[in-house]
Amino acid sequence: MAKGSGKARTSDTAAAPRGGAGGPAPGPPTPGPPTPDPDGAYLAFVQTALDHLDDGFTVYSTDLRLMASNRRFYELLDLPADLLGQVGTPIDAFFRYNAQRGEYGPGDTEQQVRERVELAAQFLPHCFERTRPDGTILEIRGNPMPGGFVTIYKDITQRRRAERALKDSHDLLESRVEKRTAELKRALEDLHAREEWIRLFAETVPAVIGYVDRDQIYRFANSGYEPWFGLAPDQIIGKSVQVVLGNDIYAGHAPHMAAAMAGEASVREFALVLPDGAEIQAVASFIPHLDDGGRVQGYFVLGQDVTDQRKAEGVIRQAQKMEAIGQLTGGLSHDFNNLLTIIIGNLAVLAEQVEGDAGARALLDPALDAARRGARLVTRLLAFARRQPLQPKLFDVTALVRGMSDLVSRTLGGSIEMALDLPRDPLAVRTDPHQLENALLNLVINARDAMPDGGCLGIKVRRVVLSKRAVARLPDLAAGDYAVVSVTDSGVGMPPEVIEHAFEPFFTTKGMGRGSGLGLSMVYGFVQQSRGHVEIDSKDGAGARVSLFLPLAEGAPAADDPADGRRAAAPAPGGGERVLVVEDDDDVRAFTATALRSLGYAVTEAADGQAAMALFEPDTPPDLLLTDIEMPGGVNGLALAEQIRARSGATRVLFMSGYPDRVLDGRGGAELGPLLPKPFEKADLARFVRSALDGA
Repeated sequence: MAKGSGKARTSDTAAAPRGGAGGPAPGPPTPGPPTPDPDGAYLAFVQTALDHLDDGFTVYSTDLRLMASNRRFYELLDLPADLLGQVGTPIDAFFRYNAQRGEYGPGDTEQQVRERVELAAQFLPHCFERTRPDGTILEIRGNPMPGGFVTIYKDITQRRRAERALKDSHDLLESRVEKRTAELKRALEDLHAREEWIRLFAETVPAVIGYVDRDQIYRFANSGYEPWFGLAPDQIIGKSVQVVLGNDIYAGHAPHMAAAMAGEASVREFALVLPDGAEIQAVASFIPHLDDGGRVQGYFVLGQDVTDQRKAEGVIRQAQKMEAIGQLTGGLSHDFNNLLTIIIGNLAVLAEQVEGDAGARALLDPALDAARRGARLVTRLLAFARRQPLQPKLFDVTALVRGMSDLVSRTLGGSIEMALDLPRDPLAVRTDPHQLENALLNLVINARDAMPDGGCLGIKVRRVVLSKRAVARLPDLAAGDYAVVSVTDSGVGMPPEVIEHAFEPFFTTKGMGRGSGLGLSMVYGFVQQSRGHVEIDSKDGAGARVSLFLPLAEGAPAADDPADGRRAAAPAPGGGERVLVVEDDDDVRAFTATALRSLGYAVTEAADGQAAMALFEPDTPPDLLLTDIEMPGGVNGLALAEQIRARSGATRVLFMSGYPDRVLDGRGGAELGPLLPKPFEKADLARFVRSALDGA
């Protein structure tokens, strides 16, 4: 709307009074809209503008009687019709109605009224939040003015996060209101007419308010125009709309202004470059002004800055989209893991049986390798969906990055220079170190591919402290201390449309066969599962930086146990114990039972929890319950395990799952016990079963 070449003009004093606004100044007042009746037409158009605000608005006189209000005030506080717009109503009438319906909680009604009247009589500035019994959260902000008190009521129930991001602007607005109140103090001493009150109130509203007549000439403009257009109200009133707005904004507004002149309200949202060069997202409402005969006399303009609100909505929409994709991906991965368990398990058993047949092995080995690659692909999908079981440890993220330097260097090759920027002090985090290594390696590979002609790759680790204000734009983070690991490249960069989809599964800008599109999605899921955040900072042609935020943990990192790998690699023997296998997928259950029988175990099978309980013999309970977690019929694996343990304390439990679904929410790993992830082969099954029976 503003002329892009202009600069915002500010002044330490208010503009000269033009029809009731500003401080004293020589010269005749600028003509306002036709007002044959000072309390009539002019008051009507300003009241109409106030009634179109999103916020409630009241003004009380020094004797605490209602002088002005708007319709939104009564909607927000759900006030009765007999109080609607009743000028002169004492403030205690509103307090008494609220107290009688329980707005102020339990207590003596009259005492509550007296306390609030006494506070109001002090005419002190205030700003607080109040939660109504129906759950609505209101921000109530008031300021004294010579001769009265102005209060604004804002519904912040659905916009709490956006309001946190707007706190600075609210504080600035409040200081401006206080400053303008002080500047207008002497002017108000001479203002007694109702029209002058309304004109003054319009200056305190956090919006741009204007009135345009039938000839497209501004007849009123409040001080909200100055930061938007660099023009004070006295420089706008009497000028044409096209001169004030400039050709570009005027052309965009033209259809909406024409609609208003035809008697129809219209709204336009648009980008506005302010005189200081900043860009905001603005909403302008055009409201027709009709006389008593229904003829259009002009229109009101109401403008509001919605920049931070739109940014907050965009962040929330992106988080919701990623959550929906994650839920879909998790469900599909669960089904694929069941299929891969059948394929990999049976192929592995068949490979053992034809060990000496070279022709058969030539066919089986590629199929088994392909199935295992499919399992790794599903693991990445589960990581994105935040369903991948993590094995968290307390470790120093700086030491982990330093230990990966040789691997990263070999991955980059000779044409790319690597630079590390690591802190001296350790930064302890609690997450899965192997998954973090995989995430960093994915970022390094992406950076390498973005620099086909060579370049520079940097890895930086630093500690940051995020305040509540800093995380207002990040709905997945809490305020606190974080370790930030950033991977920066000097490559081709990413345009905004690529960044928007970068974390989605299978999205890739690489050529056919050069990438699965799951690298960044796995990184996203892992960081989210670790209660962290990942963000991309990049421009097309200007390189990229991907930063992982991981919450710092208390305590000293434990040294690695070198025996872990040896224990994992050691084969587990079979046994002769009784095993109850519960799995709703017939083929998975058949493979599992067959593999266990080949290891010497006595196996009983059940398709669901009810069937398992029917087979349970208290006198001869199974030595091990091997059960899937997710099963139909109302009794999942966790509930079944609790029932079995209640009847037989000697029975051990081993869970198996394609992914630990939300049924595990709120359960720690110690409560869950051992978990055999799908897909698995006979060797994995033997090792986990033996370990569970031995109580390892």
